[in-house]
Amino acid sequence: MGGWDFYGRTEPLAELRRIVESGRWFFCRIEGRRRIGKTTLLGELAKTEADLSNRLVYMQVPDSDERDVAYTLRQSLSGCEHEEARNLATSVTNFPTMASAIGKLCAAGFIVVLDEFQYFTRSKLHAFNSFLQAEVDKLRAAQLKHGGLFVLGSLQSEMNALLDDKSAPLYGRVTAQIPLDHWDFEDLLSVFASQGVQRPEQWLTLWTFFEGVPKFYHDAYEQELFGVAASEFSSELLRRMFIRSSSPLSEEADTWFLRELRGKAVSVLHFLADHAGCGHAEIVAALTDEDEKHALGTHISRLVDRYKMVDKLQPVFSDSKSRNARYYIADNFLQAWLAVAKPAREEARLKPLEKVIAPAMRRLETLEGFSFEKLVRSLHLESSRKGKGDFELSDLKLGYWNRPRDVSKAIEIDLVAYDEPNKKVRFGCCKRSPSAHNLPVFERHVNAFLQTNGHKHLAGWEREMVLFSPVFSEQDRAHYQGKGYMTRDLVDYASMFGNAPGAQREQ
Repeated sequence: MGGWDFYGRTEPLAELRRIVESGRWFFCRIEGRRRIGKTTLLGELAKTEADLSNRLVYMQVPDSDERDVAYTLRQSLSGCEHEEARNLATSVTNFPTMASAIGKLCAAGFIVVLDEFQYFTRSKLHAFNSFLQAEVDKLRAAQLKHGGLFVLGSLQSEMNALLDDKSAPLYGRVTAQIPLDHWDFEDLLSVFASQGVQRPEQWLTLWTFFEGVPKFYHDAYEQELFGVAASEFSSELLRRMFIRSSSPLSEEADTWFLRELRGKAVSVLHFLADHAGCGHAEIVAALTDEDEKHALGTHISRLVDRYKMVDKLQPVFSDSKSRNARYYIADNFLQAWLAVAKPAREEARLKPLEKVIAPAMRRLETLEGFSFEKLVRSLHLESSRKGKGDFELSDLKLGYWNRPRDVSKAIEIDLVAYDEPNKKVRFGCCKRSPSAHNLPVFERHVNAFLQTNGHKHLAGWEREMVLFSPVFSEQDRAHYQGKGYMTRDLVDYASMFGNAPGAQREQ
């Protein structure tokens, strides 16, 4: 197991460097989910820019009141290396003096970072936005050739309310913005290679819990998880990351995801964790009280539109009003926490650990099936975007399903990918276990799809029938290829990206 390094982020790091070196004052918004590495990205930039680290003033905004927020900035200024910044500390007592200090710092060539900026949507803190607006307007009008302001936030809806709403004081003031997403799978392969994680089954388990969130992988590194044998990897992940008293992620979901939610919204999330891909009617039937028939839809809409915690997915060619929509928890970590880790952690308080792990592993196997479908779709997008895949996408559909009255006419296809210029269509079936692929059922569903209205024109296209599993043995590959099916596993995709970290298939 190697040491920890800075992985990926080539494009956002280059964009940050361009902004800082542009020769003009900037107001930049950096946005991404919690633990995605926004602050780490700025820290890496400071390491590579010798002068920048001396001019950087960082403040993490507390979810508190005006006095506490002002105190936090005062403490940040007091700890600065530059005397010019330290001299401003005593003057910061409230929002007007906070904004004034930020303005003076920027005018003097400093770069100010306000982390957790979304807290300024709170009623107790919202007045600060108007004071900051006045300073930003003066700084922009001065046409400065140095200095800048970074605002970092993790809730898109609240950042939009502060910066994109036409009625907001800071509307139209941002000069640059950088959305920070998960690590790509290619980035993760670099992590796996450096840490000696060679088994595709381990890659899937890690992705199921952590997707591409850098902080979680660093936590796993600090818990020495990457040195665990593959046969014990999943159970040790639960023990080290969630269950034992020193586990770094035992409170993560409750602290960062669920603390603002109450009542029915939490109930919806728990239901979806156990019933991934269910429809609206199923949620309503399970959770609606007689006196709350209209309220539940509001909770679901907020989770989808405001908090982005739930994905509402439509099948191929349906419109936004289709009743065939399916609901999934959007974040892998939250899904894994609610479905696997939280129940295991709670049971471990009362039962021996060995009796807790076994049922948790069964729940994880089920969850990894849904997670693998999501990963395969993500891999198609990433490899096509980078020109490294085996299928050039013109469109990718998450899947096709219908809701016929006659259950025997149900159609279920995990992936439908189009290469329209070359008149090629790929149908994919995703199974966690290679032996779980049912070829007659897959073929029947594809043929039924091609006979439905709107899809018949695809019958003349070149058709690829592809089976996906985390890893195929050479025997499995030969078996399915002999029947006319293509096989793709995670080792194949690692090879496409030019980085298969020691992975080997069974003979």
